Amino acid sequence: MFSTKCLSQYSKEIREKNAFRYGVKLSGGAILAREETVYIGNGKDQIVHEIQLAQTFPQYNAGFWAQKRFGWLYSEVNVLYTRFGIGFDVTTYKEDGRPRTRMTERFGYLDLQAMGGLFSNNFRLGVGPVMHILTNHRSELLGLEHYNQKLRRVSYGFGFSVGYDAGRMSIDLKFDKTFRTIGDHIYYRYSKSQFFETPDGITIAVAYSFADEP
Repeated sequence: MFSTKCLSQYSKEIREKNAFRYGVKLSGGAILAREETVYIGNGKDQIVHEIQLAQTFPQYNAGFWAQKRFGWLYSEVNVLYTRFGIGFDVTTYKEDGRPRTRMTERFGYLDLQAMGGLFSNNFRLGVGPVMHILTNHRSELLGLEHYNQKLRRVSYGFGFSVGYDAGRMSIDLKFDKTFRTIGDHIYYRYSKSQFFETPDGITIAVAYSFADEP
């Protein structure tokens, strides 16, 4: 009986260390870009617009994930739809004054991410690349004089996460570094904007596994 119990316990530990889990994931967080100001000029080297990054709206993610454990290691893939927004304060220089207007941009991305790292006692520490595929974009800046945009349909980034698995549930704190600026797509006539801030995000995710636990 003692031998049978030990074998059963050992078998359970092996299954736990090599578990395959998959399910749905929801997350929310913030875009970490700070305030920044750029200027639009005309052909006479006169400033026409002052555009200030003034606000970032919350980031939301929803989609699917899968995870495979290999003893002390794990790998994970995520397919998530991501939404966030950015607000700009725009000042137009005119003879009758300098009215300031709040204009917003909204983005939708399909994020494909692969992560891997260390797993121990249900805790995870992982890193991995992410591909951002632009699926939706709406901008109030389009009405500005001299404004032009060149959207990048695919961009990339890198993520870092700390997570914990508890039965069918998982929770993750993740930081995503993006390899594009908030003005990567913004041009004035034929000149690219001078925004340097990046739309990096920090999120908290909750996931549910459909797979039976070992």
